[in-house]
Amino acid sequence: MAAGKSDGSSDAASLALRIATVALSVASAAMMASASQRSCAGCSPASQVSYRDYSSLRYSLVANIISAALQAAAAWLAARGREGESKAAKSLAELVDTAAQVFLYSSSALAFSVDDFGTCGHRVAGVCIGSGEFCQRVRASGAVSMAAAVALAASKYLKDVPVSTWFKGDETKAKSGCGRGGHCHH
Repeated sequence: MAAGKSDGSSDAASLALRIATVALSVASAAMMASASQRSCAGCSPASQVSYRDYSSLRYSLVANIISAALQAAAAWLAARGREGESKAAKSLAELVDTAAQVFLYSSSALAFSVDDFGTCGHRVAGVCIGSGEFCQRVRASGAVSMAAAVALAASKYLKDVPVSTWFKGDETKAKSGCGRGGHCHH
């Protein structure tokens, strides 16, 4: 089997991981969209804090939606068997995967940095001091986004390294006509 070619089990696992990437991206976006807290402990007057208050978290939501759409298209192409038909299609698939990874990594990084955003809608350090529930939901969204990025990376790995080669030695030398120990059998 040539390098970069995958076997049937690798194709199925890679497709399953792509679908998982879509589901995790959608879940992360939904978690971010629901990240709000009606009252902010210690704030006066009582206010509401939401992901909408922070452009970084709005970006995180949109990045997860875009990633889900990109990976849904990639999964559809992989399921139809069209992913590697031509050099242009292969290049487009690589571009889609790279863009999705960038969106997922940046989304999770922004979600994990929520502690530095401010308090009660103001740009003051410590939004999580008064809005713990809000911050937990944002961090959970970031963790799910990171899980989607890991699923995508694993999918790409399985596409490039077939499962059938994981536990085998280097068989390329043995198939070249010479056996082990440098003895050729002609």
